[in-house]
Amino acid sequence: MASALLLLILCCAALCWGQQDVVEQKLPVSERQFQSAMALRNKRGASTKDLRHAAALLIAAAGVKLPPSLNVTAEATSNISTDAANSQYFSGLQFVGQTNVPALKELARVYEAGEGVAVDAAIAHDLFKKAAELGDPDAQADMAVRYSLGLLPISSNEGMLYELTIPSTPEALLNYFFAAAGNDTFAQMAMGYRHMYGVDVPQSCQAGLLYYKPVAERVVEAARYPGSLPQVERVRLNYKSAGMRRPSREQEVLHYQWFADLGSVEAQRAVGQIFSHGALRNPEQALRYFRQAADGGDADAVAHLGHMYANGVGVDQNNETASQLFQAAADAGNPNGQFGLGYMHLTGHGMEQNHRAAFKLFQRASEAGNAEAWFHMGVMYLNGWGVKPSQRQALDCFTVSAQVGHVLGMYNLAIMHLNGRAGLAAADAKASCQPALALLKKIAEKGGWGGLVQQGYEAFMDGDYEPALLHYLQSAEMGSELGQSNAAWMLTYGYGYEGEHAAQLAITLYQQAAAQGNHEALLQIGDSYYYGRGVPTDWSHAAQVYAEASKHRVAQASHNLGFMHEYGAGLPQDLHLAKRYYDKALEAQPDAFVPVFLALCGLWVHSRWLSVKPYVPDRLAFVKQRLFVLPQAEQGVVQKFGGGSGHVQSALGTLDRVFDWVTDFGAVAHLITDQAELCLLLGCGAGLWLVLQRRRRLRINQQAQVDTQTHAGAPPQDEPPHT
Repeated sequence: MASALLLLILCCAALCWGQQDVVEQKLPVSERQFQSAMALRNKRGASTKDLRHAAALLIAAAGVKLPPSLNVTAEATSNISTDAANSQYFSGLQFVGQTNVPALKELARVYEAGEGVAVDAAIAHDLFKKAAELGDPDAQADMAVRYSLGLLPISSNEGMLYELTIPSTPEALLNYFFAAAGNDTFAQMAMGYRHMYGVDVPQSCQAGLLYYKPVAERVVEAARYPGSLPQVERVRLNYKSAGMRRPSREQEVLHYQWFADLGSVEAQRAVGQIFSHGALRNPEQALRYFRQAADGGDADAVAHLGHMYANGVGVDQNNETASQLFQAAADAGNPNGQFGLGYMHLTGHGMEQNHRAAFKLFQRASEAGNAEAWFHMGVMYLNGWGVKPSQRQALDCFTVSAQVGHVLGMYNLAIMHLNGRAGLAAADAKASCQPALALLKKIAEKGGWGGLVQQGYEAFMDGDYEPALLHYLQSAEMGSELGQSNAAWMLTYGYGYEGEHAAQLAITLYQQAAAQGNHEALLQIGDSYYYGRGVPTDWSHAAQVYAEASKHRVAQASHNLGFMHEYGAGLPQDLHLAKRYYDKALEAQPDAFVPVFLALCGLWVHSRWLSVKPYVPDRLAFVKQRLFVLPQAEQGVVQKFGGGSGHVQSALGTLDRVFDWVTDFGAVAHLITDQAELCLLLGCGAGLWLVLQRRRRLRINQQAQVDTQTHAGAPPQDEPPHT
């Protein structure tokens, strides 16, 4: 009987394996090759041999034939125009047989990253283009970025992978449209941004909503799970960023861990928070450090432990333990503990449901600025849980939570605007659309794809400028103002790319950033017109842009207007107006007292010179022609290397650098001012020390003089001679 049962089991197993083999045999060869390649690429600790084998499988699955040599000689491409030099001229790829689209895309990423093959941007470009032609939304979005920026690969791969050429907007919009229709998130954000601001498409709030809303909904769904959204450092690049090196995240963690292991409660809590979310998420380590901090009396760590027990993160889920921890933290006045305890009352987890008690706890937590508490108060007002229903109060609560970046708060506020529940009349549908669209855009930029900004920053700090620029350009295409500003800054100062079209793209990005409210970008636009970077030199237009920036209290723009009025550069020479603008720069930025003081001193000397200039003899004409006179730049000319009038450009460039250093100098000055008493005591102590040292030296010198006279047989000078 037992043997018969064993035989039956073996037969069933053989039948199942046979069916599995039949299913696998029914799959196309290219699909089986693709799956085998992905298994190798996803293999933990994949070796170089595995990656090479995976690349070979992807090449076969994609149906491509590589040329014998991937190097394209200069003679072969010398007669090909830049616009016509697309895929075949760069890579020499041939597409043969049946093509597997996922394999095409994966192979493109392989050649972009150089995983198992030599890096070749030209081959990657061709593969993405072929996949886009076959209707893949992801590849269409990738090609749209390339067309929009005029990004083409450099086949030689010497130093740079890409170059900027003339953009092809129609092809970009076509690919974006079809990619967005295929539900590609990147394309939906790009089209939503373009319709929101009318970038190469009709400006339409409703169209922007159609593109941004599905993306925002995906972010809201992801936000329900702690640690699912990327942590982004919103750092604006400047000369300081270029001169420093940022420690890695692991180094920062080790730094905090060192202090935590020495018993620092604050460091223990900080390390626990680091391990709670992000790329270094480790619930077990987070639990360990939170327990250490809680044992040291840190109420916030106790609240974090409550959240871990309530959600079953790193430990078995236990509502009773979570309630006790929340109660202990709330009794200590911790807002996170008050919110956690309120949530337990709201849902009835671990205790009896009590909406009134929950609302009171949320109120206490909201007074300390807890965003979650504000959001849940809004929900309670909206549904009438424990309080009288009030859409007005709900709107206020959602508004406060949205102001501190709470994703669900922003989404609920946007929906209230769209549904006409924000206190606006039905006729104000357009007025309701704009704030809703702005909120949905902010939510969309918090998604995983918003991590491009973080990737760009990390690459920049590591000195990988071309990848950093590409990341920032991609985020700029999605409508990120920070991505636009940082990409423009890198192009302006030659980080990641130096070429013919860099200045033109930089000013376009600055204009897009300024349209989104970055008033500092107006200063850069004014500089572009002043120096002729990417646009014809036009001092008058530069003055108009500076004036617009000055209205928004951009100190350096006011300073530049003062300089232009002082020397009559694009504006009528008027020393009184020059002083007014210098004073306005100081009002906008009090830390700028050093450059403004120097400018006012120069202005005073300038005014004195103008009063004596008519009396200078003709034989000193060369002095008249050079002193306080700036040569006029040739207007309407695009300078190739950011040039302009040499003296004016040098002068304004010096002013730019002075203003850049002002912040640091001002910070030191404020530190000295804030610590005036300490500085006074230190000064008095130093003065007393100097006095004591001087008296000591005098006594030593006097004693030495006495000893010298004694050895010489002469009486000391300070005693009367013996008679």
